[in-house]
Amino acid sequence: MVSRPDRRDDNSQLRAFSASQNILNRADGSSKFEFGSTSVMCSVSGPVEVQIRDEKLDEATVEVVVRPAKGIPTTKEKLMESMLRTAFEPVILGGMMPRTLVQIVVQVIKDDGCILAAAVNAITIALLDAGIPMKHMAAAITVMIDQDDELVLDPTAVELENAKSVHTYSFDNSNTRPFVLLSDSEGVFSEEEYFSCHDLCFEAVEKVHGFLRIAVESKKNKEQQQTIGH
Repeated sequence: MVSRPDRRDDNSQLRAFSASQNILNRADGSSKFEFGSTSVMCSVSGPVEVQIRDEKLDEATVEVVVRPAKGIPTTKEKLMESMLRTAFEPVILGGMMPRTLVQIVVQVIKDDGCILAAAVNAITIALLDAGIPMKHMAAAITVMIDQDDELVLDPTAVELENAKSVHTYSFDNSNTRPFVLLSDSEGVFSEEEYFSCHDLCFEAVEKVHGFLRIAVESKKNKEQQQTIGH
């Protein structure tokens, strides 16, 4: 039996998920998503007026801002912004909102590993909370290969210190073969190891998709009950 720092007993076991929605009054949509101790908050504003220099005639402009838990943004946050924007631009139905801006702000609360995956999941919930039309629902998960060449799913910050390589994948939830929306890999690895990590995340991400669906549906049910109550 494997013994992990947070008492998980299997390398393919995910940490507990937690999600909440509609937590910020001034945003059109907001969320908080947690993988164990890793915690991210997200706000979505839009569709709103866009500056002329950023305006797109046939679709919405998607802007992503990532704020670290402490201090000012660094190159790491700027890279995350670029990856998240690239992942969500094809998911958001921007053609239904031309000449507008959808602004996504990600606030890192605590990084105990897998912060990029947590950000993807938080953004998905916040976009749904804001009523932004989307083709699919994005979900993400991270796996690492340790110094013993073992694949470790959803690693903590302590486990990542022993990583040879780290891989984050985001998939949509289409009924056919799910599409990779984001693939980020760091470290030294072979092509075979890359695809092994891909396949493991592909199997595990269904649990995240299922959790996101339940979170969104439970909020809808509560809203319907409140409407009926009035």
